[in-house]
Amino acid sequence: MMETWLVGTGLTSEIGQALLSRLGPTCRVLAISRQPAVDPTHHLTWIPGDLANTRELWLERLVNELKSRQVAQVTGVVHAAGVVFADRVTATTQDEIDRTLTVNLRAGLRLLQGLSPWLKSGSSVVLVSSVDARMQSIDGPAAIYGAAKAGLEGLARQLAAEWGESGVRVNAVAPGVIASGMGPQAGLTERITRQVALGRLGNPEEVADAIKFLLSPQSSYITGTVIRVDGGLNLRY
Repeated sequence: MMETWLVGTGLTSEIGQALLSRLGPTCRVLAISRQPAVDPTHHLTWIPGDLANTRELWLERLVNELKSRQVAQVTGVVHAAGVVFADRVTATTQDEIDRTLTVNLRAGLRLLQGLSPWLKSGSSVVLVSSVDARMQSIDGPAAIYGAAKAGLEGLARQLAAEWGESGVRVNAVAPGVIASGMGPQAGLTERITRQVALGRLGNPEEVADAIKFLLSPQSSYITGTVIRVDGGLNLRY
């Protein structure tokens, strides 16, 4: 079988690790990270870099890697990197604003700009948003995080329209409350599960399955869409 290429950010997270475990043996992965969570293999190469650094050495390294390997097409892109600063907007510092917007939103846009020569008909982009893009977190105010994730969803829709005629699909996945390192604060689990229609927290594997679906040919007629993986959070009021 012909090898395919995936470029990803945030793959050291629990969702990212779950996605890596689901990719087939023919998928070659270039993953950008400050601290790789797993050892490199024949199918996985870590590109060192901090997405918060606006010098963007990570992007330069990624482009050089693609050129040196003579990659003809990147068939999948996943931007799952994210940082959260949860506080009232009046208490949010300039550094928190800059870092949140840079990692969650700006880096995703710059990644896709850099990869555009390798995105061709059949390529699929998945941006990982959050239900916080449309509602306030039960954990409390997180205006800048919600704004950054809302920007990602807008980016997905705009690029889906712009790149559609080239056969490139762009979608977003919006996880709800997931039992992971970025899960709810201590003591809130019971309150949250009462609001989730399915009555439980999600798990990273369920988000990874949605991402994998959007990367696959099974979703070939889906673009410009945000899939909520939230168990029906906020269906009740």
